[in-house]
Amino acid sequence: MHDVIVVGLGPVGATLANLLAAEGFSVLALDRDAAMFDKPRAIAIDHEALRILQAVGVAQRLEDRLGAYKPSEYHAADGSLLRSILPAPPPWPLAWPSYASFIQPELDAELRAALAARPTATVRLDAEVVALAQHADHAALTLRSGEEVRARWVLACDGGASTLRRLLGASVEDMAFDEPWIVIDTLLERDVPLPPTNVQYCDPARPATFINGPGRLRRWEFSVAPGENLAEMAREENIWRLLSRWVKPGDVSLWRIAPYRFHAVVAEDWRHGRVLLAGDAAHQTPPFMGQGLNQGLRDAANLAWKLAWVLRGQASEALLDSYTEERRPNVRQVIALTKELGLIIGERDPARAADRNARMQAEVAAGRGHVVRQDLLPPLTGGCLHTSPGAGAPGPQPWLADGQRMDDALGRGFRLLLRDALPVPPAPALYLRTATLAELRERDGVLAAWLARHAAVAVLLRPDGTVFGTTADEAGLAPLLSAAEAALR
Repeated sequence: MHDVIVVGLGPVGATLANLLAAEGFSVLALDRDAAMFDKPRAIAIDHEALRILQAVGVAQRLEDRLGAYKPSEYHAADGSLLRSILPAPPPWPLAWPSYASFIQPELDAELRAALAARPTATVRLDAEVVALAQHADHAALTLRSGEEVRARWVLACDGGASTLRRLLGASVEDMAFDEPWIVIDTLLERDVPLPPTNVQYCDPARPATFINGPGRLRRWEFSVAPGENLAEMAREENIWRLLSRWVKPGDVSLWRIAPYRFHAVVAEDWRHGRVLLAGDAAHQTPPFMGQGLNQGLRDAANLAWKLAWVLRGQASEALLDSYTEERRPNVRQVIALTKELGLIIGERDPARAADRNARMQAEVAAGRGHVVRQDLLPPLTGGCLHTSPGAGAPGPQPWLADGQRMDDALGRGFRLLLRDALPVPPAPALYLRTATLAELRERDGVLAAWLARHAAVAVLLRPDGTVFGTTADEAGLAPLLSAAEAALR
């Protein structure tokens, strides 16, 4: 019997399998397809996601292939600026670009290669799950071949049409967003004068998106109007008609044409006994914030450390309930924001579009038309977290003077980062690593600035890099550590 079965080897499932196998657990990773999907899907990756991939050695192997993620500009039909969403500037608080573009087949290949190299991981392709049974101490899956496989825990990462979610009878909240779009991935074949930024074309005649990918990859997304046939719109001759404003055959080659229905849904409960949902099996978000994959990787990091502590007997199974408690309301907020942006972009009524333009152009004129992308994302709340300033936010990861990122130098358990040397009360349940600013010798002052901004003398990071809590003085250290120990019981 395995410790964990991961169902679905997209980037979320493959990351979860890597995180757990790296801890020495026996992991069986199943995917129903016989081969990896070789076309791009997700195209944007943020610094939290890259930090998670850093933990399994994959971000480092992709680093030279990441593209700069351009600012996103919202344009009215006449070309006027309605809003700019900007990436956070360096020095980057997590030692990774705040946002980057990437090619998903490259990420998938690196994740699978890393997993194949882990001695406690087994990968099975062409292995479709058709039945599920739960028992007191394990769950059993029946494969299409008739074989039964068992594990103490099962992680459902099998996509928006999740078989496991259906077998569980898990209910899903529909957040009332269902729009047909065409996504077109192209490769530049020669220099073409294209927008230097990413652009949201807020044109009621045909809402559209343009994204600068890394290297030669350029993506367009087009809204499909009521009455238009989605399959017909995806015909190649119609694709060139859609692209004709920017490019013609010979300027680019077509890599992928994908008719989509953009959905906004979130599962009601992400734990069902010994089965937990993650990624698209737990939530689906429209693409207007580039957060679908990123939120799935946050699921993976949140779930992996908690499950590892439970499997080792260092925490009770109740810790797993904090996974839904933390992640569901957070991702729901992100989906609600994304839906709001999608409704702004996709407005087709000319009168309402004119009102939108006037409102947003007034904000630009007043200096309120620019926002940093990371500032739009909420912190976690509730669950395995303290209530002090900074709790639930991604914890800082500075570059160190010796050229390492902090996580690689310090490890990824519970970490107490101190402004100055202070006596640290015992907290045996945390297996705590501690370091002062002087010991870390950070390069750019990221951690020192973070502590000052939160009026903190110390910050306690969880194994997933999330801030558990902070304290403003030495007297608060013992209560902070005690609260963390209590959260594991």
